[in-house]
Amino acid sequence: MMRRYVSTDIPEIREFFKEDPHLLIRLEAGLQALDLLYFDIWVARDEQDAVQGVLFRSYGDFYLRLTPQADLQEVSAFLGFMPMLYSLSGEESVMQELLPMLQRVRSTTICTVARQAQPPEPLSFRLIFDKTERTEDFRMVYALLGRAGEDELGRFEDYYFTRRGLQANQNGRTYFLSLDGEAYSAVSTTGEANGMALITDVVTDARYRRQGLGSALLTQLCVDLHAQGLTPYVTYFASQAEHFYQHRGFEPCGQFIYARFDPPGEEEK
Repeated sequence: MMRRYVSTDIPEIREFFKEDPHLLIRLEAGLQALDLLYFDIWVARDEQDAVQGVLFRSYGDFYLRLTPQADLQEVSAFLGFMPMLYSLSGEESVMQELLPMLQRVRSTTICTVARQAQPPEPLSFRLIFDKTERTEDFRMVYALLGRAGEDELGRFEDYYFTRRGLQANQNGRTYFLSLDGEAYSAVSTTGEANGMALITDVVTDARYRRQGLGSALLTQLCVDLHAQGLTPYVTYFASQAEHFYQHRGFEPCGQFIYARFDPPGEEEK
């Protein structure tokens, strides 16, 4: 039976996720920011009290890891009572069995996890960039993400609350390039913990692409992360992104399925 975690579960939960570094980074970031909303963990155990599955919600997204012995019917029934379920990520083999049991599934995408084990060569020039600090900085980056077509971005208030919380707890950062009050390239981390960092929102305005700006900003971030003892990880969808990241020293180390769901009631329209 799935139940909310208690503090004594944490060592087992960490051990349970050690083979999925992208999930462990998100989990640790959430655990270190428990004063924030939208973070919770549920644990499933067998009759011998061994962990069979862990589901956690971090900033509105759900992440799942199960053993082969886990009861998928129980998990699907539990998820069916989650009206705020808009996305779910999990191991490919598990998701292929679980998703047909769930309602409101809108789309599924196979995603890759990649790791940059060695630091990149530092930039041969000085890159002048900013780090988000003021509300105006977050607004500029948020507007850039919107122009780049981030259709799941949500409201600025939610974005600002999440990013501010990550930075306040030293679990995330955002670097950006700007001109005349407008950001035109940005890169962030969405979790930094246990010697690892998960990179996200690598984006450049369409008007400034193919000039090496995003690549330079990403390189600067990775140089800084390695210098602080953090190994960069990234997750991506498309084959074009695979070429981009592999060319910059990221090697695939895993795959998962990312599923999106329609809001409750929308499937009936």
